[in-house]
Amino acid sequence: MANINNISILSSDLDAAGENRSLIIESDVGAEITVQIVSSNNQFYNFTTKAFTSTFTSKNKLNVVLSTGFFETLISFPAASSVKYFVIINPKPYTETVIDGGVYVQEIGSIADATITFAAVTASSAKYTSDPAITNTTTTGSPSANVNKIVTISGTFNNATTDANSNGLILTKPRLSPKDFFFETTENVSSNPAGDAVSSATVIVADLTDLAIGMTLRFHKGTTAPTAGTVIKAIDVTNKILTFNNAVAFEDGETMTFRAVGLESASNAIGAKIRLGKSRITPSKDLVTTTVRTATTNATIIPVQATQGIAGGRVAVFNGFKVDNSTKNRVVTVTPDPSGGDNDGVITCEVQQTLAVKTKLTFVADNPKHFLTTAATIKADLIVTKFPPASKTISLDIDNFITPGAASW
Repeated sequence: MANINNISILSSDLDAAGENRSLIIESDVGAEITVQIVSSNNQFYNFTTKAFTSTFTSKNKLNVVLSTGFFETLISFPAASSVKYFVIINPKPYTETVIDGGVYVQEIGSIADATITFAAVTASSAKYTSDPAITNTTTTGSPSANVNKIVTISGTFNNATTDANSNGLILTKPRLSPKDFFFETTENVSSNPAGDAVSSATVIVADLTDLAIGMTLRFHKGTTAPTAGTVIKAIDVTNKILTFNNAVAFEDGETMTFRAVGLESASNAIGAKIRLGKSRITPSKDLVTTTVRTATTNATIIPVQATQGIAGGRVAVFNGFKVDNSTKNRVVTVTPDPSGGDNDGVITCEVQQTLAVKTKLTFVADNPKHFLTTAATIKADLIVTKFPPASKTISLDIDNFITPGAASW
């Protein structure tokens, strides 16, 4: 009788890009076995070509005589996603070889690639010509591989052309910062240790996936917000208890919304590593302009042609031939006519103006650090050095660097 004493092959999930693994067998001298490797998609490993095939031949079964009591071979697993492999070792029939349990079967899974989606989001989607305001950017890679992948977010934010939403876009900074990104997730309240709807700094949840210390509790039920600045202070992994810095009236079964603000916090929450590289936010080369539609004399109400891009609410100023800017002269309100086709566009300003018909007016942001425009182009590089275990979405908060204009405030 010849015993198989040890069979060894790494059983952890395979990299989606494929990898080689050693199969080692130790036995009494003279043991005889057969080795087969089968995949969950009905493929058979060919020990000669070291590739999987859809048809079974004699080359898909390896007969081994352990004349020294030791055998090792390298198995080449191909690039695959969510495929399982089964290493099957049997004693050769009609021999005295013995395997504990009669047969050896080892299952090996493969890790699926993960996709990171970078999505531009805003609370003012109606202010843009499309929703999302720019197309999402995606990148895909293996969670187990070391990478250094540059992902470029690019696109143009265009101001809407409807009467209610055409008051321009105000750029508040020329480039992005890591704090402009966030990750958001939800989790249900399993129970409140203090009692249903009783204020408590702790809550029990069913799942801790994508939750991390420092994440902000945005809503503790539906769209009901807790005290501003409520964050996860500690996580009891064993008992699935979250501890917060503020007491909240958690209700059993309600859905909480969490947000990890900043690329570092977002990366920690999803198990990735992402950092911001170069970025630039560029306004349109075309300035916001219009012309006087009807002459004015000592008036703060000025009939104009197209109002596209003109912001009211004292955030924009204007200049032009004989425009009186001797004192602060901001646009107070705008009666919209984005295209000028309705002949009813009007602006109201702070200083009386005497202007001729067809006088060209040019509008800029009152704040010299800001830029009033009808369109802005973004280009930003993100460096991914580790992909998360599963596909996730990281949001880019447009409202951090663009404030849509309004007819008035």
